[in-house]
Amino acid sequence: MTTEADVRESCAALRARMVARKLTRLYDRALKPTGLKITQFTLLISIEEGKVKSLTQLADALALERSSLVRNVQLLETEGLIESEPSGAGRSLGLKLTKEGRKVLTQALPLWRKAQDEVEGNLGSAWPGVKKSLHLLISKA
Repeated sequence: MTTEADVRESCAALRARMVARKLTRLYDRALKPTGLKITQFTLLISIEEGKVKSLTQLADALALERSSLVRNVQLLETEGLIESEPSGAGRSLGLKLTKEGRKVLTQALPLWRKAQDEVEGNLGSAWPGVKKSLHLLISKA
């Protein structure tokens, strides 16, 4: 018979959500001087890379609900960090970083690196296996 303790100790969803909340707080604290949240930072990175061609692809790539993505895109546009540009390619993403967006991203990268180093340092030699497991879970979900 499954007990509440079994769920607390073994539930992958519970554990993943707990870790996600803790990591989000850690990265948000690190990025605070830039005014970015980790979700906005990763969105700026994805837009700068230019690999995704639609909001739906971008939402899928970041494992975000499309409505959450749209809210963050609108916020970044309002803050002048990204802008829409006609791409001429149907439903293409058509987003790019502004000069200010690149500046903020440049300021955020070393702050992100420091937070990332903290996470990797806390995990030590387990990090490569954790990273591989996370990639596996993402690809199978």
